[in-house]
Amino acid sequence: MIPRRKLLEKIFSVKTIRAFGGNIIASNNILPKQTNGHLVNLYRSINGSSPENLIKVIEMMGGIETIIGFNDVVVVKPNVQWWNQGAPNLSAINAFVGIVMNRNGGFSGEVIMAENCHRGKAPWKHGGWAYEFLRNSDLKDVKNFNDLSETLKKKYDDKFSTCHWVDVDSGGARIYNNSEGTGYIYCDGTGGAGLISLRNGAQGNDYREVIMTYPVFKTDNGTIVDFKNGVWENGSYNGRSLKLINFAALNYHSIFCGATGAIKNYMGISDLSGGVDPNNGGKLMNNYYNFHSFPFNGGEPGPVSGMVGAEIAVFINTIRKADLNITTAEWVGLSSRTEPPVARTRAVLAGKDPVALDYHATKYVLYPNSEMWIHNPDNPESPLHQYLMKCSAHGGGEIDESKVDVKSWDFSTGRFQGDDEMVVMGEREWGWDVKTLMKYFYLRYFWYG
Repeated sequence: MIPRRKLLEKIFSVKTIRAFGGNIIASNNILPKQTNGHLVNLYRSINGSSPENLIKVIEMMGGIETIIGFNDVVVVKPNVQWWNQGAPNLSAINAFVGIVMNRNGGFSGEVIMAENCHRGKAPWKHGGWAYEFLRNSDLKDVKNFNDLSETLKKKYDDKFSTCHWVDVDSGGARIYNNSEGTGYIYCDGTGGAGLISLRNGAQGNDYREVIMTYPVFKTDNGTIVDFKNGVWENGSYNGRSLKLINFAALNYHSIFCGATGAIKNYMGISDLSGGVDPNNGGKLMNNYYNFHSFPFNGGEPGPVSGMVGAEIAVFINTIRKADLNITTAEWVGLSSRTEPPVARTRAVLAGKDPVALDYHATKYVLYPNSEMWIHNPDNPESPLHQYLMKCSAHGGGEIDESKVDVKSWDFSTGRFQGDDEMVVMGEREWGWDVKTLMKYFYLRYFWYG
């Protein structure tokens, strides 16, 4: 019997790869970016370390002082449901918190790392909080988000907190106002919250409606934060500025969704009580679906394409829009959120427009490395394209890249890049897991729709 490693070496030899239709490590034929009368600014840095790229991006934006004030309460929202390349780079988040804490003019506010990873009543025991990162940490003695939280807590004391938002059906509380403590507020028209909903426009059994939900939570310093309305103190909002930093990863995410990025990271704010499958639970309450069961049928596409983008656009426009979106693409997963094959693309991207950011990141970073049609934001059949278009159509951001100016620094050349240099190709690591390798080759060469 041939050992598994030897078998894989034969399967993925140069000769075999060429038989599949060409050199798989070559870039796609992506036309150069065109910029005409820009309305949106994006910033990116490549080929430095993750902290270097992060610091450079903030510098290009004019410094953190243009976003974060002296006494602001800052919510940093990473996606921590997964680990390795499925989560943001830990050293980049560490660097960002340091930049805020040491901003020019000082900082007397608070930084809160907060997330709902939808993994039950003790999320800190699961996912990227607890599982060891084999890639995407780059910090000594920091192997996961729990380690990062402890490190930041020791360094900044009560100026830093970690908050876990927990779904109501996993033990979190549904509350109607801030005087009831912490939990989730449902915008279903009761309890003074008002009705904020979205219908999918379908008829009959395909008809669905979703409502917005958002958390109220407490920091280690005793600060009560209402995610929608601001900082609550002594029975009223005290006027302190609340800032949201959407800290995303860039990665493969299923054949029915396509890619994870800044837009999909909003899923970790909403309550997903009822489960992901509309045919097996799926109801948040009454006839309202949650943010996953509304657009999808569990692990399959839903009745109306792109509705995950539409619902998040409504959330952005009615609950809270991030003051800054940051996508770390030190590693991108080609067919898995945690396992190889991966590409080390060494990039950090940022901007205030999540649609423009996701469009650029997938087109010029993820898609050239995966070469999967589901990662092509210009392919009208791809789920990525569909949810970006729906998000833009509902006011979530700009989809026309000709209106987006990208300022990009390359550490390897020590200069800014032009529009014809946007494609980022990473070093590949294929790994030796048969399942994920075969999945990649199937999705890359054989599967379409």
